Amino acid sequence: MEKMILGKKVKIEDVIRVARGYAQIEFSDEYCARVNKCRSYVEQFSKGGQAIYGLTTGLGDNCRKFIPEKDREIIQRNHILSHTCSVGEPINEECTRALMFIMLVHFGCGHTGIRLEVLDLLRNMLNHNIIPRVPGHGSVGYVSLEAHIGMVLIGEGKAWYQGKLLNGKEALESAGLKPIVLSSKEGLIIVSGTTSVTAFTSLALYDAVTLAKTEDIAASLSLEVLKGTLMSMDERVMRVRPHPDQERTASNIRAILKDSAIIEKYKGHRVQDAFSLRCIPQLHGAVKKFIKDGLDVLEIELNSAVDNPLLLEQEDGSPIAISGGNFDGTYVGMAADVLAIAITDLCKMSACRIDRMLNRLVSELPAFLNKSADYNNGLMLIQYIAAGLMGELRILSHPSVVDNLPTCANQEDYVSMGYNAAKKAYDGIQLAKYICAIELICGAQALDCYENIESASGTKAVYHLVRKVVPVMECDYPLEPYIEMVAKQIIDGDYIRNVEEKIGKILF
Repeated sequence: MEKMILGKKVKIEDVIRVARGYAQIEFSDEYCARVNKCRSYVEQFSKGGQAIYGLTTGLGDNCRKFIPEKDREIIQRNHILSHTCSVGEPINEECTRALMFIMLVHFGCGHTGIRLEVLDLLRNMLNHNIIPRVPGHGSVGYVSLEAHIGMVLIGEGKAWYQGKLLNGKEALESAGLKPIVLSSKEGLIIVSGTTSVTAFTSLALYDAVTLAKTEDIAASLSLEVLKGTLMSMDERVMRVRPHPDQERTASNIRAILKDSAIIEKYKGHRVQDAFSLRCIPQLHGAVKKFIKDGLDVLEIELNSAVDNPLLLEQEDGSPIAISGGNFDGTYVGMAADVLAIAITDLCKMSACRIDRMLNRLVSELPAFLNKSADYNNGLMLIQYIAAGLMGELRILSHPSVVDNLPTCANQEDYVSMGYNAAKKAYDGIQLAKYICAIELICGAQALDCYENIESASGTKAVYHLVRKVVPVMECDYPLEPYIEMVAKQIIDGDYIRNVEEKIGKILF
């Protein structure tokens, strides 16, 4: 199994390797050294009389109370217990694994003061695939989801291990691990920061890149079967409005369709195409631009110190604890909100192309691509599904970070709501992949109407990949299993790899 050594800069691909690829984590000497050094600061502060939030004081409204050293374990344990209150269905395994991994990254930055023993237990939980049960609703940007993971660390809560849902202590002991007793500041560290916001957004952004590339492919197939023109993809058109992502999208479409006999035969068939074909570079390009902006934000966030207070070293080598607001989730939350809007826009155009392929009044193809119209509906209903999914995506596109409700007796009078933004971006991707799948299924069925004309080598590769899992629709059959299978191919990157084998690199 793949190994990953933590200590250097982390990338979004690393999150995926752990969340989905089950990479085994090890700590570098550098990682251990900085964690141990920062913990030594905690020990210095603990023996002094300075009031430092969460380290020598109580938490929340108790921040004015100095806590004797002997009682600090109680405070930290209670902090986890009190914060374990997110509700509803548990989040997906990949989300929990991503969250745990980012906790390791953020907590091990060398500015939190957590002990290496706590991080080692969390690492072993990931390596043994002990998955805490984390309900997915009720976060304002931090605290509640993370506490459910903290519960398992202390032998409480619930976790899945080898397919069984066990209490925390039993899950740990089944894997040969022991719960830990939290010490000064550690309960606070576990529930603070931007870990859940960053975890969900990482998964969503990674899939968004795959989806955006695949939509270039799906759009190319739709353009081909709808007898579209490549005139609107002309380099000269792109040059006079030089948005780089627009230019790259047009280049992708031209490359995919460069040897299409269908495009060649119907050249000049229409004076101009409908917007959903003519404006592919403009809309797809804009979507990619804002995905890239999100990736830039995320890369910084993954490699940041997001705890409070932060323990830093002064010029003379002495430690200082500084209270600040790096736990705020607005950067990633706003990126996630924009991502949800971008993905909805991408699917909006895809849904229009789906409708055009199925509507005989504009497609010049059989109604609903039906091969046997007397007793069958063909692909009529698949467009209903796309329309319903679009309705859900539009709801998810409403921004979250503009919302606010004060918490903590008005001490936290502003909250980022970044988690809600991240969660709906993640949820939106789960819906968007189905719309892309539907466009590919319709495109493949439409291509069957061109039996005596060669399609492009790129779209031919798409057709054969669709037909690996979706039979030609000669008569009606249940579509749900096939939509799921094509959606999985999309997220796995199969269409990108297959087309790149024919045309070279798809630009992003």
